[in-house]
Amino acid sequence: MTDSIIQALWDEHVGWSQTAGRLKSRLTLWRSVVLALTVVGAALQTLAATVEISPIRVGAGAAGTVALGLVPFLTRYFLTAEDTGKWLRARSVSEGIKSEIFAYLASAEPYSGPDALDTLRKKTRDIREWGRNLELERAKVASPTAPAPPILDADAYLRSRVYQQVNEYYRPKAKQNADRAEQFRRVEIAFAGLAAVLSAIVTFSGEPMSAQLGPWVAVLTTIGGSIAVHAAASRYDFQATTFFATARQLEDLAQDWQATGKSAPSKEWSEFVHACEEAISAENRAWMAKLDEQR
Repeated sequence: MTDSIIQALWDEHVGWSQTAGRLKSRLTLWRSVVLALTVVGAALQTLAATVEISPIRVGAGAAGTVALGLVPFLTRYFLTAEDTGKWLRARSVSEGIKSEIFAYLASAEPYSGPDALDTLRKKTRDIREWGRNLELERAKVASPTAPAPPILDADAYLRSRVYQQVNEYYRPKAKQNADRAEQFRRVEIAFAGLAAVLSAIVTFSGEPMSAQLGPWVAVLTTIGGSIAVHAAASRYDFQATTFFATARQLEDLAQDWQATGKSAPSKEWSEFVHACEEAISAENRAWMAKLDEQR
């Protein structure tokens, strides 16, 4: 009976995790679409202003207008702070349930007594309330399942929770986001450099070249700015810093615990487990605080 209840609670975590993943993927898709429309729209309108062939001028101008016209529409309806908030709330529910399950499996307080399972069930239901008004998004995910972890001793908790998070999530994610931030920064610099070079050519060239090339300086500047905005909205730098800091904090906590020579279960063990789970949940709260700054 106990195993089936833990499995059901774990499936709840998995369901919310997939919901959060789906919401994040949607945000990423629409940000990419907005970036592409901005770049293509600016290029097409500039082409319409510089080309002399009438059909091309009309077609490029119309297509560019449509592309740029869609940008504010898509941003308003699919890239709002509320959309980001939905993703973060779904992630909070998933990680909150997961954290309580791991504390239970590690026999940390308040999960060391005979009523531990009832306490876990109540806590899980309370956490699920964070996802109120996200029922429609949650319903779009099928009934996912994955094997729940077993009861954990100290070594198993360190291995399957702390170091698993560090080695398979936080450090890889930190590197991935740092690499993406660097890639976008290089592209932004490249377009800024191209704009500067083209601007110099326009300045020192005579007609009709200056008239033909001049508008493209603005296009390159717009593209560079759009890439910078996209990177800022994706928060690659922030994510890289946050993931790396969390990994380092978890490693420090694990080393401090191992250095004490204490055993589990104990008061010190419960404090260690809760410190680890707090470090993991703090990463999600940092995202929420970042979102609040933009409201």
